[in-house]
Amino acid sequence: MTAKIWLFVVLIAVLAPVYLLFGVATSKNVKKMSEKNKEEYEKNRAKHRYLILGQSWGMGVGVAAGSVISYFSTGRVSTGICLGIGLGMLVGMMIGAMIDRKKNMEQKADEVNL
Repeated sequence: MTAKIWLFVVLIAVLAPVYLLFGVATSKNVKKMSEKNKEEYEKNRAKHRYLILGQSWGMGVGVAAGSVISYFSTGRVSTGICLGIGLGMLVGMMIGAMIDRKKNMEQKADEVNL
């Protein structure tokens, strides 16, 4: 056997028990924390929903627009796709953040009126 194979075998023999030891120890803590943080996770996910949707829609529109514009101007599509993704995600995130902020303000106003 070559030295690389022996190194691989030794690494597995040394790291496998360590991985099992820490894996069992942390799995119990993860289960407790996941139950505790589930409500907070759902709240944060709902809070940033439009930001993420805007980013994904902006990326899709940016890829399509960037590739078409770049194809007709230079003939190289890759540059247009890269610029389209960057600018589309930026614009989509900004629009999504504005919608999130507006929805958040409306919810706070409704809470105050109650």
